[in-house]
Amino acid sequence: MAEQQLSKQTKMAMTSQFLGFGLDAYDMAMVIVMAPILGKVFISPKGSQLWQYIAVVLGYSITMAARPIGSAFFGAYADKIGRRFLLLFTIGGVGVMSVLSGLLPTYAQAGILSYVLYCVLRLFMGIFFGGEYAVGHTFAIEYAPQRKRGAIGGFIQSGFPLGYVLASLVFALISYLCGKEILLHYGWRIAFITGVVPVLFALWIRNNLQESPEFEKTKAAGKIVKAPFLTLFVPPQLWDFLQVFFFMAGLFLTDYSVYGFLPKILTLDGRGFGTTQYSLIYGFALFLSFLGYNFYGWLSDKTGRKILTQWYCVFLVVFGVPVYYVLYHAALERNLWMAVVGCCMAGMLKLAWGIVPAYLCERFPTKRRAAGVGFGYSAGAIIGAWFPIYTLWAHNIPFVRAIEGKDIWLSPAVVLTVGSIMTFASLLFSPETKHLHLDEVGEKKAVSVTTAEAVSVR
Repeated sequence: MAEQQLSKQTKMAMTSQFLGFGLDAYDMAMVIVMAPILGKVFISPKGSQLWQYIAVVLGYSITMAARPIGSAFFGAYADKIGRRFLLLFTIGGVGVMSVLSGLLPTYAQAGILSYVLYCVLRLFMGIFFGGEYAVGHTFAIEYAPQRKRGAIGGFIQSGFPLGYVLASLVFALISYLCGKEILLHYGWRIAFITGVVPVLFALWIRNNLQESPEFEKTKAAGKIVKAPFLTLFVPPQLWDFLQVFFFMAGLFLTDYSVYGFLPKILTLDGRGFGTTQYSLIYGFALFLSFLGYNFYGWLSDKTGRKILTQWYCVFLVVFGVPVYYVLYHAALERNLWMAVVGCCMAGMLKLAWGIVPAYLCERFPTKRRAAGVGFGYSAGAIIGAWFPIYTLWAHNIPFVRAIEGKDIWLSPAVVLTVGSIMTFASLLFSPETKHLHLDEVGEKKAVSVTTAEAVSVR
């Protein structure tokens, strides 16, 4: 493969993971965008609107917290047997979970059992999506030319905000056609089941892909290890893993502070924008993120991943609070143009995700890359996924509560600031990685003789 050219397999791998990651976002966005509806569907009507919203969003958190399980399991097997087959398995599992989500009983039909089943499906969806990231992102980046890894990674990652945009538009259309009563009755079921469509397309593409060239090279060299996941926790790889863990935990805190609370801020429990309006506003913000991820990934190929992202963290700390202030007052006044400006600003808070696929793949050698990329990415969610709880904590800080009152708008900005500082600090312990060839990663370090490495399959 020529360095500056993209082969047919590279383009297919990119498209495949763009779709897979977009589906990840599509499912998660349906939970967030429909949270005001799902709160009434699965939660007791005796609870407050805030409690109903938090309970549904906690289902989102369960999905995120389950990702490390899928990443560890599927990532380890991808490093042992190859990437391609598991790509088909993980996306197929996502499709099954999408259908089952649309068939769940409501609280009126099954009581508390409906919420329990909702959480169980969220758990399994998280496991499959954890595997999807571990295998799919690794597979696509291993096909990427070295000087275009950032740009290709940005494209792959941009599937996530575009998935959110698509979910917002689909839900806005369903909301417009159905009305509130039908949404509560069965419209939410239709919204979940629509997630099957991109699954079928992704399955068709993946069935025509060949195995990763980097994996084949490592296999031919006899470097496959028996327990790739366990080797993540043995020095010197342990220090790289911990750095990636804190890097991702910080990014997840900033990410959820935007994704998770924009609908709450824009609607203000009925005092802000209506369902259709906020869905469109939310979708516009995420479309800007889609463009920004591609730009940020491309830019990182020019400037480097490390220094670019550290300066970006400084930007987040400075502009985080003003963004939420503008969005909150736009909702209070139902000022559509102010909301558009606020959403343009909100889209700017998420650009650093454009480097994530390339950067994570550049931190782990091929023999443990899928496990490292997947678990390093997903383990960050162990801290980040509980953002509703952190936001409630921030809301109860006396000076924060004095400023925002009963409406939550400043609290997410506090969490975003904490996440930005974490990501900045983690990069102090990271080398620049954009210049590395993937088969060089980890090879120049002193090799520790460990039990895990001793059981390499030759």
